Amino acid sequence: MKKIATLLSLLFIAVSASAAGHNDDQHKSDAIYESVRQQYTHGRISADSVAGVGLYHKAWSPALAERCLKLAAADGNLRSTMELGVLYAFSPEFSSRQAEGLKLLEAAAKGGSKEANEYLGLYYFNHGDYTRAKSCFDAGAPFKNGFAYAALGSMYMDGNGVAKNSAKVRESYHLAALKGYPRGEALYGFNLRTKTGGAIDYPDSFFWLYIGGDLGDDAARTTLYLPRLNHNTPTTETEKKALTALQFIEMAQRGKSIKNDPLYKDGFLKGLKAQEQAAEQGDDWARYYLGSMNYNGDFLNQNYAQALRYYEPIARNGKLPRTALAVVNERLAEMYRDGKGTKADASKADHYMHRAAQYGSLTAYKSVEKITR
Repeated sequence: MKKIATLLSLLFIAVSASAAGHNDDQHKSDAIYESVRQQYTHGRISADSVAGVGLYHKAWSPALAERCLKLAAADGNLRSTMELGVLYAFSPEFSSRQAEGLKLLEAAAKGGSKEANEYLGLYYFNHGDYTRAKSCFDAGAPFKNGFAYAALGSMYMDGNGVAKNSAKVRESYHLAALKGYPRGEALYGFNLRTKTGGAIDYPDSFFWLYIGGDLGDDAARTTLYLPRLNHNTPTTETEKKALTALQFIEMAQRGKSIKNDPLYKDGFLKGLKAQEQAAEQGDDWARYYLGSMNYNGDFLNQNYAQALRYYEPIARNGKLPRTALAVVNERLAEMYRDGKGTKADASKADHYMHRAAQYGSLTAYKSVEKITR
């Protein structure tokens, strides 16, 4: 009985701690919102600033983002209307409000938001309405987000809503890659291994597959014989079997040597010097590629000093997409914090961590905002 009582008391402590953590989060969320509301009401910050605050906190608390966006959207702020529509149309937390999200996106598109048209195109693409998707993509182009180019490339590949066009497939995937969309970078890398839309280009294929994999695309990582990052916990027997089969394939791949793969021999090895030259000439994607390899110890020996040398100009320039800038600034913060490849510098570490949070890194956000859960 004493053992059972002890287990129950431990369970009570765990539940209480969880509830306390939730309450702390709620108090923090309420305090942030009330501060924003007061400043906005008294004209000390603009509607765009309200939207910016909401989006900054979005990864940690979609509910807080919603409250901030609703505050500014109620006054007709176009950016807030569009972002609230995105939140409702695409976030699992608001799945019951998808129809409302669609209406908000349509209102923002009518108000002149090209980005709203991108999201409308994605919505219709995901729902198989390719004619509407193409119409929305036409109204939104040129795109701000890589997912729109990736979706359009897939439409040209399969002939959905458009005539098949292999040149347009490659062009669209390339633009998706340049926008920093990991799936787009993977798709472009895969495309360059074929003659779909142009000649086979192993060096560029390896280059974009590595970048896409480093930014989180697991298919790209598996192709390069790197461990996957995003294994989700399977919930059904079918998913468990599929995951087991996938793990078997990955283990078989890692049992081989990538050095026998044409992608490595005709891609990485032949392309390395060209990327080093491009980095020296100021190409930030080449710097990202080499900096990440040195940081991770992938295909090159791990060398934090070299990673620092490639990453710092990227952070200063701020020209790469937010996905890449978040990674670069978070890694710079870690290297300066822990003295990896350089002398430890708490001030620089703090600077880069704040920048990473602003670019959307949830890990950095939790560190900067002192979020423990």
